[in-house]
Amino acid sequence: MATGGSLLSQISDDFLECQICLQPYRRPKVLSCLHTFCQECLELLLKRQEQQNELECPTCRTKTELPGSDVAALKDNFFVESLKDTVKLHKAVKETEGGSSNAVCGLCESGGEAKSYCVECAELLCDGCIGLHQRIKALKGHQLISIEEVRSGTGLKAAKPRTQPCRLHEDESLKFYCETCGEAVCRDCIMVEHKDHSYTHLAKASAGIKQELAAALEDAHERMAELKDKQQQLLSKKSLLKDTVAKVQDEINGAAEQTRDHLKRLLDRVDAEEKVLLQKVQGIEKKTEKEFCTVEDTLETAIVSLSSTTEFGRSIFAHGTDLEITSVKTEVQSRLQSLLELSPTEIRAPAGEPWVRFDADGGVKIDEDATLVGDVIELEGDDVTGDVKEGFKATFTTLGTTGRLGPTALGQHYSGQDHDGLVTLNNGIQHFTVKHTGTYEIEAAGAAAGWSVNIPKSAAVRGRGALMKRTFQLKRGEVLKILVGQEGVQNVPGFGVGGGGGTFVTRDDNSPLIVAGGGGGGCLLSVRNATSDGTKETTGNPSSGGAAGGRMGLGQYRGGQVM
Repeated sequence: MATGGSLLSQISDDFLECQICLQPYRRPKVLSCLHTFCQECLELLLKRQEQQNELECPTCRTKTELPGSDVAALKDNFFVESLKDTVKLHKAVKETEGGSSNAVCGLCESGGEAKSYCVECAELLCDGCIGLHQRIKALKGHQLISIEEVRSGTGLKAAKPRTQPCRLHEDESLKFYCETCGEAVCRDCIMVEHKDHSYTHLAKASAGIKQELAAALEDAHERMAELKDKQQQLLSKKSLLKDTVAKVQDEINGAAEQTRDHLKRLLDRVDAEEKVLLQKVQGIEKKTEKEFCTVEDTLETAIVSLSSTTEFGRSIFAHGTDLEITSVKTEVQSRLQSLLELSPTEIRAPAGEPWVRFDADGGVKIDEDATLVGDVIELEGDDVTGDVKEGFKATFTTLGTTGRLGPTALGQHYSGQDHDGLVTLNNGIQHFTVKHTGTYEIEAAGAAAGWSVNIPKSAAVRGRGALMKRTFQLKRGEVLKILVGQEGVQNVPGFGVGGGGGTFVTRDDNSPLIVAGGGGGGCLLSVRNATSDGTKETTGNPSSGGAAGGRMGLGQYRGGQVM
């Protein structure tokens, strides 16, 4: 057993207090969950429950069955009660800072200084009471321990345990163990309450129970280690979860910030496009109003001239003499004829949609090159149904560009032509927006091959590109992608000339409409070779050297490799 000082440091006051009343235990009763409470506190708790045949632990909510709905039938916690008495004793005999003791005799009224402790009576005794204690026959066999032995803990450890009185038979001690009921009993209990039960001596039962509990505690120790390991794993996972959540939150915040920045840029673009479109509408309005003013001036002049001429004619017709009428006949007729032939500028207005229309793109655009608002379309006089104009013609070129990257700027190449303002560039590819719905004939020509330093560029021996032509139904607003092939260039002495580039026309989703292959190159071109020309077939012409042409857009094969 621990010494007095160490015992007091190891046992807290909370351990010896009921967690219901927060007072030192009074008749401590132990539940099936091993939590201990005062008997009186448990009885009050039971009264507040609907179920009277079981008791719910206020600490862990585990239910304990109550034999006969009686709290008193629960097992006493002798360990807690004994520990409470031991702690109380150690506090009583604790030395002061001056080395004296505050322990007083618990039997006599004089309150003399205690010198010994009686284990059986659980009382401190002064010198006088010690002598009296030893002279009484019934008390003569009691174990007396000096105060110093109590303080050191050696006396209580060496002493035989004090027997506990039976709760039912107060004159008897608990010396036996009922194996049938699993509780300590006295001699009278064996004869009455536990008659015909199997029992043994308390010390013998304790030895066997210690062995059983030792094995169970070993299992519990191993289980505790497993649970602590799992707890550590759980803590690690919780930490990982926290770190992961923090990382994901940062990613979400970052993505949201990027989205907000992107939306801000989009809104800025929307504002800019709105400004441009409104300016475009205002420009159309001003231009149209100017046309109106010009025609209005012409009409007013014509009306005034006709009015004055007709007024003069009616006046002379009504009031003029024959001489007067005949004398101005030529002038009046000439003036009327010139006014009747006057034709003011025609103002053409499309039916239902006068002069200007807004085409909203709709939807949210992510493409940086896409318009976000829409476009303002200035309607022409005959743009009533949106059908293709008769005689619409657009010629697409390489825009004067050479090299693999293609054109990067439109310049003024299409200025004044039918497709002026309808073409944009993206990565060297021309994007043409169809303005009118209708049937279009598309003619595509592949570029010619290069030429030799010994043969002029204009010579007829160069490989010619294929010429392809076909009609298609196109809708207004549809976009065509156009790649115009570039002709080959003059060769370097000692090397053959390169072939011409193909010309491609596809829809916006890259599905082909028409493709025209370029003219083939060659070596030492001095005479014309028809096989060097582009073909309308999917298989290329054989080379001038006799090798087979490529198939399905792939080059010539030899030995499993593209040549």
